[in-house]
Amino acid sequence: MPKPSGAATYERARRLANVAIWSVELQCRRLRGTEPEDATFVLRKWADFGFLVVSLIRLRRAAQLAARVPEIEPALGNAIKQFDRALPGLKTMRDVAEHIDDYALDQGRTTSIVRQSLEVSTLEEEGPTLHWLGATLNALHALQASQRLFAAIKEGSRVFQASK
Repeated sequence: MPKPSGAATYERARRLANVAIWSVELQCRRLRGTEPEDATFVLRKWADFGFLVVSLIRLRRAAQLAARVPEIEPALGNAIKQFDRALPGLKTMRDVAEHIDDYALDQGRTTSIVRQSLEVSTLEEEGPTLHWLGATLNALHALQASQRLFAAIKEGSRVFQASK
């Protein structure tokens, strides 16, 4: 099967990013509000932060896919670096959540994270903000960083519109 063109790769990345940004916005909205299940599921916001982490990582991966297109790599590379700087705890949260079984047995790659810390976190209403594993994730900051990254992905379409 032939390798997809740069334009096809970009379009796929943009579609994947579109779903991811909607998911980030959905999770941030849920985190700022109340939901019917809150009365019985007291850990709902922790679960929504978990879903937010997944959505943020999917957006980042869609941006990385788009950055494989040489014509837009420089701009997207910079946008991804800015996203990472805005959300420095995201990778730690993702890695531990993805490999929770290893960390539960003290076999995770980051040896400073011990099994006892897996279930210890706090939430602040402002943002709201999750503090977990020595990292912080503020939903408002995450939303803003995501919107900037998605805008950079959309900017890539100019390259392909100009070549038509």
